[in-house]
Amino acid sequence: MDEKENALIVSDDFTTKIFFKKNLTNFYIIEKRSSIEAINIAENTILDIVIIDDRIEDAIDLCFQLKKRKRLFTVPIILITSRLKKTYLQRAQKAGVFDFLFLPLDETKLIQILQKCQEEKKRIKKISSISFKLNKDS
Repeated sequence: MDEKENALIVSDDFTTKIFFKKNLTNFYIIEKRSSIEAINIAENTILDIVIIDDRIEDAIDLCFQLKKRKRLFTVPIILITSRLKKTYLQRAQKAGVFDFLFLPLDETKLIQILQKCQEEKKRIKKISSISFKLNKDS
């Protein structure tokens, strides 16, 4: 990455914030503690990744609220959770969660998810490019 990207971290857990400050050195980190603060920052800031701690109130609803905004539609949302119930994880995915970072937080898993996010970003860019060419030719 040439320029730093913006990462929105929504958590009120101190150790979670420290973990991301230590491990997301290629990102400008924007920390928020609540859904309302996160939505407010998302209105005016270009975000490249959003990481939400499901211990905040209305975490899954926040994922949905962010995903339905046009400029955040393709931004990956990572949900930090300790819940393994299939129904919970499916509900989160329907709300727009791209991937899960399970507690306890693990640096290796974070790196894998970030690589997956980069691959998805390239895929979306390629699809957009093809779509643009098709529309231009018609």
